[in-house]
Amino acid sequence: MALTNDVDRVRAAGGVLWDSTEDGVRLALVYRPGCENWSLPKGKLSPGEHPLAAACREVEEETGVAGVPGPFLTTASYTLPNPGRDLHKTVDYWAMRALNPGAEFVPNSEIAECRWVSVEEARELCSRPRDFTALDAFAAMPVVTGTVVLLRHAKAASPVAFDGPDVARPLETKGTAQVGHLLPLLALFQPTRVVAASPLRCVKTVEPLAEALGLKLEGDSVFDAEGHFRNPERAAARLAELGASGSATVVCSQLPVIADSLALLADTAGLAVPSVHTGTGEGWVLGFHGPALVSAHRL
Repeated sequence: MALTNDVDRVRAAGGVLWDSTEDGVRLALVYRPGCENWSLPKGKLSPGEHPLAAACREVEEETGVAGVPGPFLTTASYTLPNPGRDLHKTVDYWAMRALNPGAEFVPNSEIAECRWVSVEEARELCSRPRDFTALDAFAAMPVVTGTVVLLRHAKAASPVAFDGPDVARPLETKGTAQVGHLLPLLALFQPTRVVAASPLRCVKTVEPLAEALGLKLEGDSVFDAEGHFRNPERAAARLAELGASGSATVVCSQLPVIADSLALLADTAGLAVPSVHTGTGEGWVLGFHGPALVSAHRL
């Protein structure tokens, strides 16, 4: 009878941290003396931590440079054989724009050096297939010049139980908790604008974010579900306009608007989006090159 190893499962996250220079795009690699190799910055998730939050935290801890997340790149999955108990590891990677690329690097016991290199040099220095997968995904994608985080409002009171107009339905307890979880995640994108559809549930979903960042919450009825069916292209065009702004915008809208806008933008760009359904308190990260959608991934 063959012996089988037990398996420990570990989740990790990291990023392709990039900066644009006169000579082109350069990436940050770190040298791990314990493994004797160069690799992309990454690390394990803390208990209960969202993978994107872990990716941003680990990238900054290992390089000393804060990164603004952009498109999701890939999930690398591999097994490290160990006697009696294998280690199965998955690593989620995001592209990240460097906020302070000139920050001083301080070596530690895990990371001895951080080096900025071209994509070609990164391929030469790295030795693990998981790094190549993330590097190839990054190299194949057009540079993202603007980001829109498109949210569906958090869980609201039932329209059956609420005695009032639909536009005034408030968030329920679960919805308020969802807003609390979303706030630190959305702040990672360093948005310069926060936009909400007219219903109170949309406003209350992103109002705390605007207040925390010192931004004015903007209302835009183009993202309202009411009347949307008469001209569904309007919201998609507005998202493309916000994406072309060159910065990050958070937009909170309603399910019909989100579904139609995603489908229209993805079809125009030739992107495959298997499902446009979005649950309450969930969202999408849309990457634009100018007004053209180049990436769309669930948050």
